[in-house]
This record gives sequence, C-alpha cells and structure tokens, in this order.
Amino acid sequence: MNNQNNVEVQVLKTVQLVPFALGNSREKTNREARKNLTESIKEAGGVLQPILVRPTANESKFEVVAGFGRWEACIELGFDDIPALIKPMTDNEAYEAQLIENLVRDDLTIVDESKAAQKFITMYQGDYSAAAERLGWTQKKLNDRVQLLRCCDDVLNALNENKIKIGHATILSSFSEKLQIGTLGNIINENWSVEYLKQRAGKAKKYLHTAKFDTKDCAACPHNTSHQIGMFDFNVSDKAACAKLSCWNVKTDEWLKEQKKLAEEKYGTVILLVECSSADRNTVSRASVGESQYNEGCASCESNVVIMDDRSGREGQTLESQCIDKVCFAKCVKAFNEPDNTQEIEAETKANSIEPSTSKSASISTKKPQPVVQKTPSAVLELEKKLIHQEAEKIFANEAWYVNGVVLASMAITTGYKPAFFKKSDSFNENVLACKPISNEQIQEAINQAVTASVSSSAKTVDSRFVFQQQALMISAMATLDNAKDIITAAWNPSEKVLKNYTGAGIKGLCVSAGFDKAFNDCEANKSAKHSFSKIAAKSKGDFIKAILAFNFDWSSFAPDTIFKHLK
Repeated sequence: MNNQNNVEVQVLKTVQLVPFALGNSREKTNREARKNLTESIKEAGGVLQPILVRPTANESKFEVVAGFGRWEACIELGFDDIPALIKPMTDNEAYEAQLIENLVRDDLTIVDESKAAQKFITMYQGDYSAAAERLGWTQKKLNDRVQLLRCCDDVLNALNENKIKIGHATILSSFSEKLQIGTLGNIINENWSVEYLKQRAGKAKKYLHTAKFDTKDCAACPHNTSHQIGMFDFNVSDKAACAKLSCWNVKTDEWLKEQKKLAEEKYGTVILLVECSSADRNTVSRASVGESQYNEGCASCESNVVIMDDRSGREGQTLESQCIDKVCFAKCVKAFNEPDNTQEIEAETKANSIEPSTSKSASISTKKPQPVVQKTPSAVLELEKKLIHQEAEKIFANEAWYVNGVVLASMAITTGYKPAFFKKSDSFNENVLACKPISNEQIQEAINQAVTASVSSSAKTVDSRFVFQQQALMISAMATLDNAKDIITAAWNPSEKVLKNYTGAGIKGLCVSAGFDKAFNDCEANKSAKHSFSKIAAKSKGDFIKAILAFNFDWSSFAPDTIFKHLK
C-alpha cells in the first residue's frame, strides 16, 4: 500500500469491485482498442496503471469509477488482483472523474470531443467559460466542437470513419437534417472538396415564408429572389427566397437569442438542444419523483431546465421539466420507488370489552418520508436570508444579551481575551450566541475584564482581517428561538417583488404546496368564467404573477420549506 496525493493505492481482488452505481458514462467501446488493451495486460502479466475506485457502505467492496476496461480485461484473463487508487468521492465527483478519464485516450476522435463538450456544458448549466476551463480548452475549441453536434448522426459517423473532413461537417451543420443526408451522399460519391461544398452552399436559398424572424426588412433586399420571379410570375408569396444565407443565419440566430431570453424570464435556465444530449437529461415529473419532491424541490430547482430546439426549421421549440443533474435525479427516483415496508399488527379487543372478542390485523406503513432535495436559485436564497435577517433585527436589536454579546465578542477579537463560556476565541458569531444563556451580570463582568486586557501593554489584535458577518449572525440568532418558524411564516408574503425571483415552474410549485391551485379552481367565480389554475400558469411569468396577486387567497400560514433550511 502507498499514497499518491492523499489517495490510497492498494492491490484489490477483482471480486471486491462493483460497477459505479450510475454506470459507465462512456456510451460506446472500441472493440479493436479493447482487444489491444486485453493483449497488453496479458503480456504484462497484469494491470500496471491503477484504476480509480471509491469505498462503498460495505467495507470489503469498492465501486469502479474509472478503468472499467482494465477491470473487465482482468476478469476475462482470469487475473485475481488489480492495483487501484482508492478515493472517497461524492456521486457528482465520481461522475465528473469518469468524464475526464474518458477524454484521456489515444483513440479519442473529434466526435468524442464534441460529445464531451456537450456533457460538460450540460453539467455547468450552459456556462461555456466554466466548461472550457474544466476541460482545459480554449472557448473557441469548445464552440467549434459544439457546432459539429448540429450535424445528424450520419454525418458524424462519416466524420468518424474519415469519409469526410471536419470542414465538410462544419458546413453541413447549418443545413436541415434532410439536406445534410442528401448532400452527404454527393460529397462521398462524387468526392466533393470542402471548397466545392462551400461554393455550392453559398448558392443555396431558403424560402422566406419559412423564416422564424420578421421578414419585413427583406422586401426591398436585393437578395430576395421575388424581384426576379415577379417579372414572370405574379403568385410569388410562397416562392420568394433568401439568396444570402449568411444574412439569413444571422437573423435566425438573433431571433433565437430573443426567444431564449423570453424563455429564461419565464422558466429560468434554458439550454439549447445542441448543448445537451438526451442521454444527459431526464424528464422530471410527479410520477417519477413523487408529489412532494416535485412540488417542493424539483419545480424550483436550478437543475430543472428547459431545452430549446436550435435545429434548422425547428428553432424555438421548447421541452420543459428536464433535469440535468443525473446523480440527483437517480437518487430521487430511487428514494420514491423504494418498497414500502409494512408491519402486520394484531389488534385484539380487551377482555373486558362489551364487544365480542375479535382479532384484526392492520397494515401500517413504516416508510419514512424522504427529505426534499433542491438546488434553490441564488436569487431566492438571498431573498430568503434577507427576510430572516429583517425579522431577527426586530427581535434582537434591543435584547440585552445580544447587544452585550456583540460587545464582548468584539473585545475577544481585538484583545484575545476569552471568558470561560467562549468555546472559540476567534469565532465571533459563535461567541455572541454563547452569551444567550449567560446572565447579564456575568457578561458585563467579562466585558470589564476584556477592557482591562485591552489597556494592557501586551494587548494585541487577534485578527486584523476580521469582518463582521452580520446577516449570518442574525440568522443564527433567529434559529435559537423556539417559534422561529412561526415568525418567518408570518413574515413571508408572495409579493410581486418576491415572486419574480422564482421561475414560472417555481411559482407553480409554491402555489401547489400552499393549496392556492385548489382554492383557485374551487372558486365559483372562476368556474363561471372558465378560469383555471392551469390556464394562468401557462401565461407569461409576469401575467401569472398578476393573476396570483389578483386572487383573494390567505397565504398567512404558508412559507416555502427552503427558507427554513437557513435555520441551522
């Protein structure tokens, strides 16, 4: 056994290993490469480069995170031992380690790189800069690899098999799938060069009636073919075409950006289809994760995104409720689908019962409710913390123990003086809270001693970089109150200012959790006017909020569960 960068290295038995719980992220295996790997391990008498594993709940078992090929080759060859790097990792860390390991291969193709780029952009929720940095690529390389994914599978396979060049694929990526397939055959059969394809593509046209953008400005454009057609044919409405595709593409991209912006205002995170493979997302619903998890967690989660189609001819179409956190989704589904353990309890009547003695068995569920999981949007988190802070300020601003505690904790930081009831002299917030059970007389006496220490010739500042984290302290102080939840619930109010920080799905989740949806649908006036909650929820976020605020609903006993998670 030895140690490499705090990662333990051991020789394990192959029978001690089990696959990573979320599987192998590599979608396909190169048979020739696998055969060569097996031969290499056979000749060497075993694996030389350790695989990466992580411990499991069973102390004798380890999950294979990276190195599936080497492990499987050992089993195939009958080798019992295999060197392994043992590293404790979370599910997300293990998944990311797999993705990185799959990029370090001699047989990596440009298509493999493109798909890796897609996975990392999904992982970083459409943040190209973060994805490029994690991959160690320039942003230009990342952009170029993503562009290739606009190609259909036939084109990507041809590129992998070296039947076409990357230049061919890049040009084809702007075509519709049907045109890509048709042109691909010509490129291969007639041996078209990249330059020749570029010339042919430059002469292509697109009918203006299929444009997504406003074609008003195209009427007088010299590249509008209706000017030529109109001299001979008066019925030109469906025949007018754009002969300058570079302009067409720019206008389409601008239109798509605007549609994405509008969708983000309503839904939150929006990721283009080219940036997120179907293998890297799951449709999340009440049926898949349960009513409580969906309404209180997934509906407002940052990982619940909308996919917007950017393929030629399909631009702007959206697909809602797509979870891009594969690890969290798998856990939520597993938790929801765990079998409901029951106990058969014999309920027998007492001997002195006036009823005839009978015996019945009752099936009682022992399944515990699972805690709701959510990545709450940062804007909502900040809003929640601010609300708690404001309520705590009303309570503690005039509390003697708090005021004196702040004074004493400050003295401890500046002089190093530490009264007996302070656990950590350098933890300001903890020291303030430590004053709550102490009498004011004791606190005042400690302050006097701290003052004495401050005038001593040996007095010195413990930490000159000290910053007073006021909000964190106020939230911690609020958490010490028995009725903290009642105070926060009474203070929380779904105003327009509050609701605009949530996504449309998040607002819908709040309404369902509070019972607003049922109250809205049960209202006789709404029934008569044929208004329903589903109809107002389908509106733009701004109109949805207006409809909520216009309806008379008592929110006084409700506050989102996420706000109480700050009280630790």
